[in-house]
Amino acid sequence: MDNGSFHADGFFAWQQVISGDKGQPRYGYDEQKYWGGFSRDPVRRSRPFPPWALGPVEKYPGNPVFAPDPDGIDYHCDIGVAVSADGVQFERVAGPLFRHGDDFIYSFEDVCVVDAGDTYYIYLNRWDWARRDDPRHSGIILCQSEDLIHWRNHGLLFPDATRIHRNPCVLQDADNRPVKDAKGRYVMYINDGLIAYSTDLVTWTSEETGTFWPGGEGCFALAQHNPRRPDDIVLFTGGHHSGHFYAIGEVLLSLSAPHVPLDWLELPVLTADPTLPWEDGKLAEPPHPYCSPFSDTIFFTGLTRWSGKLHLYYGGGEFYTCLGTIAAG
Repeated sequence: MDNGSFHADGFFAWQQVISGDKGQPRYGYDEQKYWGGFSRDPVRRSRPFPPWALGPVEKYPGNPVFAPDPDGIDYHCDIGVAVSADGVQFERVAGPLFRHGDDFIYSFEDVCVVDAGDTYYIYLNRWDWARRDDPRHSGIILCQSEDLIHWRNHGLLFPDATRIHRNPCVLQDADNRPVKDAKGRYVMYINDGLIAYSTDLVTWTSEETGTFWPGGEGCFALAQHNPRRPDDIVLFTGGHHSGHFYAIGEVLLSLSAPHVPLDWLELPVLTADPTLPWEDGKLAEPPHPYCSPFSDTIFFTGLTRWSGKLHLYYGGGEFYTCLGTIAAG
């Protein structure tokens, strides 16, 4: 795995320039060099869908469901809020939320939100692109809110870490409420073999898991979704996957031992479709010019239960928000 190796331009080492269009780079995937750690064994890759896994993912035929503000796109990201009455039609109501005052220098992205009843907790990456490898300036931050609009920023969760902590996935149920493990701890999955525990959702202690599972990035950690398998944790992963530039996989863990991978899908549960312009780095509107340098790219952005299904939201081409659904267990 080479998940943490940046090029000078801010991209990961496995993100390759594969072509150019009128001087604009197009990023792709060198599957001979980077396969994502998944098996190439045809027997294992063709096994039946295991009972613990979630799927299939049905893509909403009316995708994309949301698009960025065309006047506010750059690689210094920020977070906004959109609301919906049906999980499909969204209206932007607030944002940008965090890039104000002294925080304007940062990029905020890769959000995890949990609902603790009277308070929402948001965990996200904060990047100072000039010091992206320095844990004193870049890494996971925590903010709290009562209304999802006004946030109290508590700053970096791991300022004394010796390496970057990024892509927080706090264990939660399908209604986005935090879930404790068998020892009564809240659990946070962090990229590159790290896990963190907390008793109050505010103070976290991270440690090395000492174990490995394939998948370049953690996306979402789900528990208590299947009453027939109450100990299961399904960790959705992103990144390079079995020949795909960015796709979504699943790893099985447990509330009894949340740091130990028990199984994983060898094939991604969700991949980009090159026949869909909004999943291939192109505008949804004809004649579909390129709007993003990223093709074959699916980013997991969120999951919640709605009307008896799991709504899985994903980014297409690093530009649009799309919807997929999974039958609830």
